[in-house]
Amino acid sequence: MNLTRISHLFRAYFIENKRRLLICCLAVFAAAVLDLTINRYATSSTILASFVAFVLAARIFQPSLKRNNSTHFFNLPVTTGEKLIVATVFVTVFSAVILLLYSAGAYTGYYGLCPILNPEASMYMERSLPIGLWDTQAYLYFAVVLSVLLFGSIYFKKNAFWKTFAAGIGFFIGVICYQIVLIRIAFGNFRDFSTELTLQLRDLEFVANYHTIPIIIILFFLSLTYLRLKETEV
Repeated sequence: MNLTRISHLFRAYFIENKRRLLICCLAVFAAAVLDLTINRYATSSTILASFVAFVLAARIFQPSLKRNNSTHFFNLPVTTGEKLIVATVFVTVFSAVILLLYSAGAYTGYYGLCPILNPEASMYMERSLPIGLWDTQAYLYFAVVLSVLLFGSIYFKKNAFWKTFAAGIGFFIGVICYQIVLIRIAFGNFRDFSTELTLQLRDLEFVANYHTIPIIIILFFLSLTYLRLKETEV
């Protein structure tokens, strides 16, 4: 791993996309300010901030898979691991910036503009503010989605975001159907299954899994991304 090559690749990607990234940042901040100024809940800006971060993760490798760009990208004098590191760091940093701008905009609208422009709304009962900066569990699940979309970015040649989203829905529907059939065969009805599951969970120290399982999923999809990237290069 060469830090100089990584920094050059990181800088090149930022220069090529700086205008689009700036527009996304400004849009998220403005939407959060507006949302908490005129609305009671920060629902719309939350969706927008998440959507922007997810689309970036799903597009990080997409330009490199185009016929005109693929030869240049895959012949760069950098290793597969270095390309993956740059993509992962870029998605992580940009997502963190998006979340910070979203929080800053929401608090600006909540405490700054709302009492001035919408004093009636400022007298409401407790309103919904952005998630806390130390909500580790929420950020872990957010990172899981980013890692899945990062893999989709290199796996699908076009429309990676929507194809990954559709594949994820299909996967969960399949898992749910499999579980329903399995429960029916093993327990006969859901009441017996619920009772048995409750008794087993009481005997297990599974709290750590709330953090361990998302981390395992993130590492799994990063490994898949590396292997797919390596395969594409070959």
